[in-house]
Amino acid sequence: MDDIKSVLGNNIRLLRKQAGWTQERLAEKAGISVPFMTQIELSRKSASLEVVEAIARALGISYDRLFRTIQPEENDIGFKLHLLEKDIAQSVIDKIHERFEQYRFI
Repeated sequence: MDDIKSVLGNNIRLLRKQAGWTQERLAEKAGISVPFMTQIELSRKSASLEVVEAIARALGISYDRLFRTIQPEENDIGFKLHLLEKDIAQSVIDKIHERFEQYRFI
């Protein structure tokens, strides 16, 4: 059986790359530092359950998925489309907030 830190780190890295994200982007969305994200992905540091949940939320998945062996079907186009839809939705929300802030001060 693989070490749990290795499984977690490998899964985070795989899912992050599938999303087309850098470590910086995932770390920002999860609210942790980039060096800490790097250490988690390299299995050098353990993450608290709160950090694991934050990373899972950022990726749009359940936290338990980070501890399972990634199945081949998760590499398919449907999974990638899910991530793209999530990213587009967040971009739209960000733009709405920007516009709201612009007009709030007029």
